[in-house]
Amino acid sequence: MLDPNALTIGFARRFATYKRATLFFRDIDRLKKILCNPERPVQIIVAGKAHPKDMPGKGYIREIVQLSRDADLWKHVVFVEDYDMKVARELVQGVDLWLNNPRRGEEACGTSGMKAAMNGVLNLSVLDGWFDEAYEYSGGWAIGDRELYSEEQDGIHASNIYYLLEKEIVPMFYEQRSGSASEWTKRIKQCIMNVTPQFDARRMVTEYQNQLYNPAHRHSVESTLDRYHMARQRVQWNNKVREVWDRVTFVDTGVNPTGAIISGRSLPIQTTVDLAGLSPNDVRVEAVMGPIGATGSLEDAEVIVLKATGENGAGTVFSREVTPSHTGRLGYAVRISPNHFEDPLTRPCSSLMKWAR
Repeated sequence: MLDPNALTIGFARRFATYKRATLFFRDIDRLKKILCNPERPVQIIVAGKAHPKDMPGKGYIREIVQLSRDADLWKHVVFVEDYDMKVARELVQGVDLWLNNPRRGEEACGTSGMKAAMNGVLNLSVLDGWFDEAYEYSGGWAIGDRELYSEEQDGIHASNIYYLLEKEIVPMFYEQRSGSASEWTKRIKQCIMNVTPQFDARRMVTEYQNQLYNPAHRHSVESTLDRYHMARQRVQWNNKVREVWDRVTFVDTGVNPTGAIISGRSLPIQTTVDLAGLSPNDVRVEAVMGPIGATGSLEDAEVIVLKATGENGAGTVFSREVTPSHTGRLGYAVRISPNHFEDPLTRPCSSLMKWAR
């Protein structure tokens, strides 16, 4: 049934509705002109399964199977039943182009495209999951832009797929048949060279080892030194903080800025805190800054750590010059929490937190 010399597209994955399995078949008349061109034929192999209770997903499979029986399409659209790892292995090695068109923002990763790319298969994909990171150096093609999904994008993305096939992908693929220098081959080499080291299991395991396993092992060894001195010291510190935390108070939250705040110009943020006997190194003082929404709450807020810069009577002054990254109506709130001398990225989250009023 299949033509080994035709441009072959692969689409194989779980038939969840957000993956839009039928998007490729949205405009059948236009699609037939692409697939059934006698000079430059194109064929697509579809495989996948839906959850037994996913009726819309099973409906997508039924629709594609019916299209594969069309008098014009039966040699160009093939649905492979009983999709499993063996079928996937053949597909990611045997096709020329890997199609992935989920609703942007809903694809977790999309590992099938990685496996295809490592086998020299170029990707035609929405900028979501792994492809959002790799598109610029993958050698493949992007469907749409980096915009969150909306329903009107279904038609736009389908048209984008057809346009890329008509104007770029199909002509480039068949150009290599003429014996001239092939842009397709260059893209395959670019794909294998750039994608493989970035998305293979070796890189993943190396990062786990360097960023998690080795640090955890070192911490385990260090924690046993001197009869668990670090653990006992931590317990003492926790007890000290809890004894005085009720008396930790914000004395002053500084002066609000007056007049317009110009974009790109720094803004001083300052607060004075009575630490009740704790040292500045025992706490973490932060400003949470962002645009003020319609309900009066902060939106798209960023956290800025304030540094201890001096004393003001019985209080400690924390301040920092901040350049706002947003325009419009801005606001900020100041908070304080215990901060042990360990790495703040790995410290346990504490329920002891106070906000300035």
